[in-house]
Amino acid sequence: MTKRQKEVHQMKHRSVAVIGGGPAGLFTARLVKIADPSVEVTVYERNGTDTATFGFGVGLTEATMTNVGRADPEAAESIRAASWAGHDLRLRHVIDDVARDIPLHGARNLAIGRAQLLDVLERLAIGSGVVVRHGARVTAAELDADVIVAADGVRSATRAAVADEVGFTETVGRGLYMWCGLNAAVRDAFFAARWSGDALFVTHAYPYDLNHSTFLLETDERSFAEAGLGAFDATAPASESDERSIALLEKVFAEELGYRRLLANRSRWSRFSTVSLERWSVRNTVFVGDTAHTAHYTLGSGTKLALEDAIALARALGEHDDRAEAFAAYEAARRPAVERFKHLAHRSQRWWETYRLRVEAATPEEIALSYMTRAGNLSVRDFADSEPATAYAALERLGAHPPTDTGALDGWILSRAETFDPTAQFDEVMWLGSDAWGQIADKKIEGLTGDTVYVAGPPDARSVDERIDLAERIKLTSNRTVFVAAPDEFRSVAATAVAAARCDGVDFTR
Repeated sequence: MTKRQKEVHQMKHRSVAVIGGGPAGLFTARLVKIADPSVEVTVYERNGTDTATFGFGVGLTEATMTNVGRADPEAAESIRAASWAGHDLRLRHVIDDVARDIPLHGARNLAIGRAQLLDVLERLAIGSGVVVRHGARVTAAELDADVIVAADGVRSATRAAVADEVGFTETVGRGLYMWCGLNAAVRDAFFAARWSGDALFVTHAYPYDLNHSTFLLETDERSFAEAGLGAFDATAPASESDERSIALLEKVFAEELGYRRLLANRSRWSRFSTVSLERWSVRNTVFVGDTAHTAHYTLGSGTKLALEDAIALARALGEHDDRAEAFAAYEAARRPAVERFKHLAHRSQRWWETYRLRVEAATPEEIALSYMTRAGNLSVRDFADSEPATAYAALERLGAHPPTDTGALDGWILSRAETFDPTAQFDEVMWLGSDAWGQIADKKIEGLTGDTVYVAGPPDARSVDERIDLAERIKLTSNRTVFVAAPDEFRSVAATAVAAARCDGVDFTR
């Protein structure tokens, strides 16, 4: 960029207003300011400095931290210094009240308290010259700025004002969840399921500092009713926690909690909202983080996507003098990655929403393999390389003596899969949908009459994933043998699907 171009850029984007003081808003403000100190950057956060931050700990992947480090080494160093690192991830399987931990992966987790993360990002933003105004409830229409960054979250008022223009859609999940915490650091990150009568509850727990852990609680609609909850607690005001449910969960997970009380902060049952926009900007306003998109929390997605959006938007504003071009470049850079991540998160969400069916039908090692490969970003070979004892124990159902060379594992698994016989009688399902547990899938399954099902569809990677998901649903809810059609280049995907019992066999010939 020439000196003249730089001057034009500074004149074009002389002021940036950020609505929302969460990770997306604060990091965008910081990056814009350090890229061009002449730009006037102001963050408007509706909560005051005395308002307790919602939530407990959040997770960050090493990939995200690498991206943060490339964009802002000081920020990466400050976040790491305030984080808890090095804990393993385990499945805690309980049989007859005896718990056994199954290793899922080694120490590659990083967690930080949400309040600590916001404190770090706000100090960095202010240190770079950003003005942060707490207790400021503003609308885009009230602001006179060249660029307005909408970072006011999943319930964004800024987005709501232009919902039709940006093509806003929202899909509400079937499962129920609640964020809580604990005044102690659990030894490792783990997830565990416990029964309370005929109700099943799951907790995801991980430490985020020396004295605190996040405890995320989940259940399904059937369990919610079986536990006598029946509906959301109407007696608890929206600003308060659901103490009735918390008391029940403290009993259910007493051992995991070390017989301590759960910490609550406006903790109440919710259903996850998946937010999508057809366009991530309108006029002088651009959307980032949860305001632009959401992906299910079971992939640790919210903070990751927020920080990576901030990096891309700040870069685009720095490289393009024209505002519309900058917004278009930002969306073009981020949307493919976000859509891919949302696809993975959707698969993870459906896996957890149907956990009740899984825990009743598999060994703990088989559950572990299914869990680690649920989204499709990890193969059976990847898991065997990382945790061979768990992976090979899960593969025992396919036969003895799997190859110790994981490079030969896919071939061994496929050699033990069921073989599709096109001359035999079978029901063929052409699957073009994206929700294997939705109403369209219901109708497809209702039409099945035989004991063998063949699921076909388009040859692209996402379509293969989606019909594997439908095959898994059929297997979980019936005694049918299910085959999936896939191009030959998806042998690793196919082997993982067979290993995790998502289908009985894969046909590469049709």
